[in-house]
Amino acid sequence: MQLSSFIGKPVLSRAGERLGYVTALRFARGFSRIACLICADADEEELFLPASAVLSVADAVIVGRQRLNTPTGESSPVGRIAYLCTGEELGTVADIETGEAPLLIVGGPQGEQKIPVARAAIGETIIVYPSEKERRAAGAVVRKTPPRTPKNQTIPAKRTAAPQPDASAVRIDHANLLGRVVRRSVFDDRGRLIAQAGERVNAATIGRARRENRLLALTVNTLTEPVAPDANKPRLT
Repeated sequence: MQLSSFIGKPVLSRAGERLGYVTALRFARGFSRIACLICADADEEELFLPASAVLSVADAVIVGRQRLNTPTGESSPVGRIAYLCTGEELGTVADIETGEAPLLIVGGPQGEQKIPVARAAIGETIIVYPSEKERRAAGAVVRKTPPRTPKNQTIPAKRTAAPQPDASAVRIDHANLLGRVVRRSVFDDRGRLIAQAGERVNAATIGRARRENRLLALTVNTLTEPVAPDANKPRLT
C-alpha cells in the first residue's frame, strides 16, 4: 500500500460521522507498515489515529474509536533528496510503498525509480547503496576501547588542549558527508576555497575536495567545533 493512497482522504467514524481528513502518515521501523495516521479535523486541529483503528480504506478511511495523544512511529521521508553512495543525485522521494519489502519511490531526471528501503540510509538526506550489505557496512562505527588504568594507580592531573578528531581514525566515506554542515572552511594548497564554513556538503563539494586531494580535510572539518572565520586558511607566500 502506498502513502499517496491515504493522503487527503476523508476520515469517517463507523457511524459515518466525518472526523477530518488524512494529512500525513508515520511508519513502523523499517517502513514495512503504517504506525499511525495524522489527520486534521474541521477546525484544522490535529488528531492522531493508530493504524489499528483503521477498519477499511476505499474512497474514505473508516476508523474505530481509538485515539493517540501523540503520534508514534517514524516520520515520512517524502520530500527528502536521495543520492547514490557515489554522490550522484537520484531525485526526491515522492511516495512510499509498505509491505514485506518496502520501497521508496523516487522521482528525478531519469524518471520514477523504486528503491528498496533496505538499501537506503534514511536521514536528513537519503543515501542509496548497491545492496543491503553495503548499506550496513557503511553505517558500521568502529569503536576503540580505551586502555585500562591499573587499580590503585593515580593519573596525575595535567592540562591538555581541547580534543580534536583523530584524522587517522576518520573513515573517508564521502556518501556519509552529504548533507553535513562544514564547521571550518576547507581550502586547497593554493588557498582557494573548497567548502565554506556553515554550508552543507553536496556532491559538488565532494567533487572539488576529491580533485584537490582534500577529502580527509573535508571529513575532519565536518566533525570539529566551529572556529573563527577563515582561521584555518593557509597563508599565501
